[in-house]
Amino acid sequence: MDLQKFNYILKVAQTGNITKAAEELYMTQPALSRFIARVESEEGITIFDRSTSPMSLTYEGRLYVETIKKMVELNDLLRDELSEISAGNKGELSIGIPQNRAISLLPEVLPEFTAKYPNVKIRTSEHNTEGLREDILKGRVDFAILPITDQVSDLKCEELFKEELFLISTKDHLPESSWHLNEDGQKVADITALKDERFILLKPGYGIRTAIDLLFDYHGLRPRIFLETTANETAFSLAAAGLGLAIVPERCLKTQKHPRPIDTFKLSDSGMKWTIGAIFTPGSRRKLFAEKFIQIVRKKYNG
Repeated sequence: MDLQKFNYILKVAQTGNITKAAEELYMTQPALSRFIARVESEEGITIFDRSTSPMSLTYEGRLYVETIKKMVELNDLLRDELSEISAGNKGELSIGIPQNRAISLLPEVLPEFTAKYPNVKIRTSEHNTEGLREDILKGRVDFAILPITDQVSDLKCEELFKEELFLISTKDHLPESSWHLNEDGQKVADITALKDERFILLKPGYGIRTAIDLLFDYHGLRPRIFLETTANETAFSLAAAGLGLAIVPERCLKTQKHPRPIDTFKLSDSGMKWTIGAIFTPGSRRKLFAEKFIQIVRKKYNG
């Protein structure tokens, strides 16, 4: 079967209505109905349950639609790749990324990417999670690199790598009663023992603030917030200066300089990690260069 005709079935599955699907495909409703019936006869399955409104997929229909969707996506990706090759690998890639992460990730990834694709123009949009979510939905970026949290759970999320979060304080600030050593001899904070401590947190709307709020809720802690900022680096620096405690991603420990000695604490015996993902608009077609960029990110951050 012509791969293009798979789109007829996908359109009916998307709309749940043959008449509406036919209108969007610029064909008549009887012609589309005959086509669907012929496919079902050829395959020996019933794809759509016509007794429901809107029409729904049967069990075998869901399997069939999931498979042809992958086939269409692979075919589109191949056509894009061949087109880019013939065009001399020219194009544009728009990436959404929080400014805090851009500082560390882009210098890691872009040198290899631009060496392979020197004619691809890179454009970035740097906002917090809420701002980047809007960029994705409005098509202003091809994809965004964000923590996978409830804020983006309704979008298409693909895991890139996992990253651990750490509690930061000045050296010997926390008493021994507020932490313990795990089996590997690493300091682990007792979150419930920090109720009287001051915290420096990112403002609401940032992915890490969402994760930290969930952590506090889990332990029944209402933190004393001394200051809210828009940068993990600022939170880290202020905590290192003794103005409070901060919870920051592991990358801050590697990139931030601190003149005073500090203590770092895991947030559980095994460590609290969040998942960083590539976030797309559901149903969107991925650009070839987005896929190539993502491949490099995964290679850099997963060893």
